[in-house]
Amino acid sequence: MISVQNVTKIFETKEGRVEALRNVSLEVGDGEICGVIGASGAGKSTLVRILSGVLIPDAGEVLVDGKDLFSVCQEDRFRYVSAVFQQFIKYQMSLRENVEISAQDSDYEKMKHCVQKSEIFLDERFPQGYDTMLSREFDGIDLSGGQWQRVALARGLYRDSRIILLDEPTSAIDPVEEGVLYRKFQEMIQNKMGILVTHRLGSARIADRIVVLKDGKVV
Repeated sequence: MISVQNVTKIFETKEGRVEALRNVSLEVGDGEICGVIGASGAGKSTLVRILSGVLIPDAGEVLVDGKDLFSVCQEDRFRYVSAVFQQFIKYQMSLRENVEISAQDSDYEKMKHCVQKSEIFLDERFPQGYDTMLSREFDGIDLSGGQWQRVALARGLYRDSRIILLDEPTSAIDPVEEGVLYRKFQEMIQNKMGILVTHRLGSARIADRIVVLKDGKVV
């Protein structure tokens, strides 16, 4: 279980102190998905950065299986989380390498499974199959924005972690395809914990519970 307990985050700005998050609490159990929604400026991005271990809260705790996420070193902290962000890196590597780069191991069957779960279909556009280079600069192929987001999703699924964090991961995919991908995401959670961050209520329909943020607070 992941338990966010009374988390507060304050930023110092030219205008003064700003509480990006104020006493935010939520829980997600094994095999569950929690949807976090809210308008721009609600605090979603700050919460994402705390859950991914990048930002340290000014108050409160984030417990993963009862252990404080911030009681360990940063390297160990990142092992808990696999994140798929709206802004992701397009590596000039093969499809296989783009997926496997999220972990230290190389497992062909696991990579293939994650690619298939992300609805990436290898047709004539992928002349070398999983070893097709994803870069025109290196005699490879170009992908559309939606295809790159599928690659990023496969990369996030490939990494072994307790938490899978999706932050607006399907912005370049049409609503029908988005629904298919999210259903695949549900299947992949199993004994993990999923957090889906979005500004669209419809996208959060796969969640077991929905947390609404407004002005840094859970409303």
